[in-house]
Amino acid sequence: MAVAVVNEIPQGNQSFYDEVNPRVMPDGRLPEGCQVHIAGPSGGGWRVITVWDSEERFQQFRSEKLIPAMKEVGGDDFIAPSVEPDPVHKLVVFSA
Repeated sequence: MAVAVVNEIPQGNQSFYDEVNPRVMPDGRLPEGCQVHIAGPSGGGWRVITVWDSEERFQQFRSEKLIPAMKEVGGDDFIAPSVEPDPVHKLVVFSA
C-alpha cells in the first residue's frame, strides 16, 4: 500500500536541502519506490513531502540513504527519531 511521508524540519532550509538532495536523488531521479517528491519552505523551516510504494521502501531509503546523507553534511540535529508514514487512499498524477 502506498504511503505519504511529511518531513517537517523546523531548523531546515534550502541550503541544507540542496546539500542533501544530490546525495539521495542523483541527477534529480526519484529513489526507487518513491512516486512523488515535493520540497519547500514552511513556517521558518523546511518541509519535504513524499509518496512511497510502501512503508518498507521508505524506511529502507531512510535508513540506508537519507540518514547517512544528512549526517555526511552535518545534519545530525535535523534527523527525526522516527517518521510515521500515513496510508494513501488515492493518488492522482498528471501524465502527458
